[in-house]
Amino acid sequence: MLIDTHAHLDVKQFKQDFDSVIKRAREAGVGTIINIGPNVNSSKAALQINDSEINMFSSIGLHPEYAPLADPDKSILLKMKALEKIYSENPKKVVGVGECGLDYFKRNGEQITEKEKNAQKSLFQAQINLARKLKLPLIIHCRDAWDDIFDFDFTGVNGVFHSFTGSKEIAKKALTINFYLSFSCIVTYPKNNELREIIKSTPLDKILTETDCPFLPPQKLRGQRNEPANVVEVVKTIAEIKNLSFDEVVKATFDNAKTLFNLRCNL
Repeated sequence: MLIDTHAHLDVKQFKQDFDSVIKRAREAGVGTIINIGPNVNSSKAALQINDSEINMFSSIGLHPEYAPLADPDKSILLKMKALEKIYSENPKKVVGVGECGLDYFKRNGEQITEKEKNAQKSLFQAQINLARKLKLPLIIHCRDAWDDIFDFDFTGVNGVFHSFTGSKEIAKKALTINFYLSFSCIVTYPKNNELREIIKSTPLDKILTETDCPFLPPQKLRGQRNEPANVVEVVKTIAEIKNLSFDEVVKATFDNAKTLFNLRCNL
């Protein structure tokens, strides 16, 4: 079955037609979705998403944009306690910590400050510690921060770099520490030749599929809302690049996700 390992179904973009979105996912062959928590409230909301025909799992995490600048030590400690509480209430459904990581992308055309970078690093380290404590994989977001992301000690944890956009060298580093690479619908964009080369050289048993919906729609839907059904386009593209059948990629990427996230699928 198809799996979307990174979706944000709790956001406002899906409020009006959620049932139709899920119906299209079912019709496309999507059998499992992991709803990602980028903050405490979304982590709670992701836990509540259920469907009778699709296995729904969730994560707990804090995106780097939520790194606290005021009294960060106290604030981060409280947020980690809140995330751990969410996990403790339903440990069978919460399968990862994230999305977490570093994001140095310019804000309003200006570089982020060193204070912001340090706050992000503290928040990320706290979530690495949480993942290690709970024995859950990390779901890492990294944007314009590749020079710093591997400075952290990942001993005792594994995980995935979601919607991977790094270089060949970065991909090698990620694979060296036994992390997975997850590819989103941006692999369908015609100018992403380097990303295609990375997929070609990445072992199939280290590849995951995702949509990151409602963001990053496939090429044929650029400018529109993305949704889980479009993970089909990711699988098609990977199959074409690696000269494999669609079904081979579906099976491998589902098995990879099942291994990494220790998924217990009941449907």
